[in-house]
Amino acid sequence: MDDQQFEISLVAPCLNEQDNVEILAQRFFVASDRQKIRTQIVFVDDGSTDLTWERIQQAAENWSGRVVAVRHATNQGIPRAWITGVESCDGRLVCLIDSDLQNPPESVFELHKTLVEHNVELVRGVRQAMKSQPYSRIIMSKALNLVLNVVFGMHSKDNKSGFVLGTHDAVSRIVRHSGHYRHYQTFIGVSAHSRGVVTHEVVTPFEDRRHGISFLSGRSFRVIREVFGDIPEAVGEFGSRFRDRRNR
Repeated sequence: MDDQQFEISLVAPCLNEQDNVEILAQRFFVASDRQKIRTQIVFVDDGSTDLTWERIQQAAENWSGRVVAVRHATNQGIPRAWITGVESCDGRLVCLIDSDLQNPPESVFELHKTLVEHNVELVRGVRQAMKSQPYSRIIMSKALNLVLNVVFGMHSKDNKSGFVLGTHDAVSRIVRHSGHYRHYQTFIGVSAHSRGVVTHEVVTPFEDRRHGISFLSGRSFRVIREVFGDIPEAVGEFGSRFRDRRNR
């Protein structure tokens, strides 16, 4: 490979995703090669106990120079894995994606197209479920989204989405935080808004998980309650920034 900079670095945290690593890499690189866009993947193994690390190392061999393998000895959570991944990547743009394939890797290029067309710093994927979801879960998710919009003066269609693509500087800034959260990943849109990052949203498909077990399995309502519990922490960290912006 030459010294030309990658256009997109895909940062993919992994926790026990042994069956998804190779598929994610294969699909992403096929799509990027079709688009003639130079890309890399930074896989961050966040304390997996299965064969995820071995699969990541194999991917690094299969796509030499295009896959970066990083490992946390213990599970540190998605936000810390994001930070590690962003610090380890070389792309002009950075995309955050879960390794469970629910956000199709091909959709990264829809985010890229939108970022270029709208000349913004950050694009967020608004999840559109490909199959019907339990009504109660939909209501809870919509209620949380509404609360976050009201509390932080936003108009996001999907605050809980962590599928974003932006400039390296913008993504690096929004993933960092000083508060103590159980689920900071829900607040990266709040973080972007509070820092004045120019953002656009675009609808992207959201598919069912095919391999592995989600950390949300059997915990959806508990996690949403915990996110509500994180809101005061976010108000403490980001609230003053919103007030400063309003007063300018």
